[in-house]
Amino acid sequence: MIKLHRLQVSYLFLLCCSVVLLAGCAQMTGGAAENQQGNYDTGFVPATSGNYDSRDTAIVISKNTEASTITFKNMELGRYYTLNYDGATAYYDKYGQALSLEQVRVGEIVNVDFLHRAKRLDSLRLSSETFAFDWVEQFAIETDSREMTLNNEVYRLAQDVVVLTEKGIGDRMDINEADVLRVSGHDHLIESIVVERGHGYLRLANDSFFIGGFLEVDHSKIYQVSEDMLLSVPEGTYEVTISNAGCSGSETITVMRDEEYEWDVSEWQGEAKYGVLVFTVSPSNAKVYIDGRRVDTDTEQELTYGIHQMVVVSEGYQTISKYIRVSEEYSNMNITMEWNGGTSPSDNNISSNQAETISGNDASAGQVSSNTVSGNTTSGNTVSGNTTTGGNTTSGGTSSDRVPISASGYKVTIEGPEGVEVFKDGSYIGLAPVSFPKEEGSYIIILRKNGYQTRSYTITVDDSAKDISYSFSALLPIN
Repeated sequence: MIKLHRLQVSYLFLLCCSVVLLAGCAQMTGGAAENQQGNYDTGFVPATSGNYDSRDTAIVISKNTEASTITFKNMELGRYYTLNYDGATAYYDKYGQALSLEQVRVGEIVNVDFLHRAKRLDSLRLSSETFAFDWVEQFAIETDSREMTLNNEVYRLAQDVVVLTEKGIGDRMDINEADVLRVSGHDHLIESIVVERGHGYLRLANDSFFIGGFLEVDHSKIYQVSEDMLLSVPEGTYEVTISNAGCSGSETITVMRDEEYEWDVSEWQGEAKYGVLVFTVSPSNAKVYIDGRRVDTDTEQELTYGIHQMVVVSEGYQTISKYIRVSEEYSNMNITMEWNGGTSPSDNNISSNQAETISGNDASAGQVSSNTVSGNTTSGNTVSGNTTTGGNTTSGGTSSDRVPISASGYKVTIEGPEGVEVFKDGSYIGLAPVSFPKEEGSYIIILRKNGYQTRSYTITVDDSAKDISYSFSALLPIN
């Protein structure tokens, strides 16, 4: 009986323990179930359209398709932030039509809806209150005044304007006149600049014969050849032509962005060739200068093959400053000047042409834009490389479209990085720190050192009576 009683007590004890354990399990199960019902934030966000709590106007800085993220810059505060996108994220153009993510470009000004805490992008729409210019090739940036001229119209640059290059966020000084840009903004205020096509560098090898001659790049830019020159040129494949002393040659080259191309021009030197040029000038009393020397347009003129500078001046008419290319044995040159003193005379047919090839066919020359020439610019009455009469002066190699104003006695100094080769508008000026005479205008400064990545910057020099200096970031080693 005693043994039986002890067994009953043991069974009773085990039964009680089981009840307690079951109750505890039930309580834990209930707690877990309660958690699943949403008392705790799991961070899960359903991928459904229209799921957002924040709205912003921003600039698209970058897209990372591997991480499924887009980085933006807030337009009001200038802050950068990154949002995740997924299959439910929607993209629209400014008219509300659907886009793909591939159609959303960096530099675009957009309106975004997103979940702030989860950093999830719900929708993106191109802003309808902005302007955008694609494939801008002709432009001028005034760094000091924060202005940019596009299509002969002046726009303001935002204080924190975004500049995007192939390598990411850049600076205004990284923009080169050889670049092609995409520009976006609102109310004549530019907020973002994207470098669509960048630039590389062209160096001449075995060029001693051609020093003092001319180099033409892509049928659009003309430079006077100087010793040890290094030019900033557009990336891409195009034709370059070099000429001097009646010898010339052309070659198709391919320049990669930020890389240096060396062109050996020794094969083009040889015996000079000459062409005869016959002039027809209106008005007939106009003075014509070729390479700084006045020529008699009543007689045939023999010129060496290649590129020559021509200036035509006459009182009451707009001065013509341009380059011509002689490439035939016998050519006609028709020059018609534009009247600048009121009603046009009856014998003045106004024409307008860029620098052209003088061939066997008649060629006319009217008022010419100063943008015809880069590096050694012809502008107004200014002709670089040669000084002519009639009020024409030497430009000093400025790439600006304006006639430079001399600030005699003052200088521009490139302080660093120390020891790098410094080029101004393609011409070698020495190792940093190095200085050059101060003249108002825009200049392309190239920094180069063996084993390091070549860099170029565009600086704008004012006409103030003081010295100025620049110090740039250290060059990066070539990987």
